[in-house]
Amino acid sequence: MSDRCSDGVGDRLPGAVCVYCASSTRADPAYRDLAAELGARLAAAGRTLIYGGSRQGSMGALADGALNAGGVVVGVMPGFLQALEIAHDRLSELHIVGDLRERKQWMLCRASAVVALPGGTGTFEELLEALTLKRLGIFLGPIVICNQRGYYDPLLTLLESAVTERFMSEQHRAMWQVVDGAAAAVRAIDEAPPWPEDALSFASV
Repeated sequence: MSDRCSDGVGDRLPGAVCVYCASSTRADPAYRDLAAELGARLAAAGRTLIYGGSRQGSMGALADGALNAGGVVVGVMPGFLQALEIAHDRLSELHIVGDLRERKQWMLCRASAVVALPGGTGTFEELLEALTLKRLGIFLGPIVICNQRGYYDPLLTLLESAVTERFMSEQHRAMWQVVDGAAAAVRAIDEAPPWPEDALSFASV
C-alpha cells in the first residue's frame, strides 16, 4: 500500500480498519446494534479498530462490541470535541489531536481498510475524502459502505450519476463495495479487488 498518505503522521497498523460512524444517541437503535456487531466481528477477525473515540451512539457501541470481544480499539478525537462526544474510557489507546483534519489524517493513514456505517455530515465528509484519496492513489485499501436499511441509497445514486455524467470513469465504480450488514462488511474487506497503485494515471476523466 502507498505510504503517501502518512505525510509524517505515523505508520499504518497492519490489518487495522478505520470505521466512520455517528455519536448520535437519538438515531434508531438498529444502527447501534449494527455497530456493536461490526466491532465484535472485527475483533474476532484479529483486526485493530480505529474510530473517532466517543463512547456515545454508534461510536460507543462499535468500541464496546470490539472491546467486549477482546479486540484492540484505538480512538482519535480532537480536544475541542471531548466535551461534546464524551471520550470512551476503556480504549486500548486514545489519541487527542488538534482538529478534525488531523483526526481524519491520523485515522486513515494508519488503516488498511475503511468501513462507513450510517452517520451524519461528519461521516459523509470522512467517507468522501477517503474515496477522493483512493481515486488519487493516495489510499489504496478497501472502502466498504454499509447500506443498512438503504440509508446510503441517495449517495450511491449520486455516485452513479457522477459516473454516468462522466465526472468519474467506469473504473471508479470499483473504489467502493456496498454491503448491508456487519458480517458482509468484514467479508468485503477481505474480498475487495486490489486498487492499482497507478490510480492517479486515470484519476482524470
